[in-house]
Amino acid sequence: MVLKWQAAWSSLDPEKVAALYADDATHMSAAVTARMNRTDGTLHGPAELRAYAVEVAKVLKSFRADITSVIAEGTDEDGRAAIEYWRVVNGDEAGRKRVAEILEWKQGKLTACRVFHF
Repeated sequence: MVLKWQAAWSSLDPEKVAALYADDATHMSAAVTARMNRTDGTLHGPAELRAYAVEVAKVLKSFRADITSVIAEGTDEDGRAAIEYWRVVNGDEAGRKRVAEILEWKQGKLTACRVFHF
């Protein structure tokens, strides 16, 4: 699941991103607050994730998550993971940012994602 998440977001394809998420999924991030004007920073379900990915794709030419560590349990069907990575946007290696994400999934779809930017 971590590799599916990485590939979908790296593609910057809103359909691929939305396809990762379950109907009742949540995605929390300070970037959501800034980009989508959500005071609680939370998106709900694939449609809102698709809209967010559209907005992200408007300003990013490329996105790369260089994963440094993963702690995971479960299977591709059901599980959870903590991921730490370097976020590289538009090829700006010098401006890379450290990010940690917590992913939870059931039946092969993300049910919760919490993003922490440093």
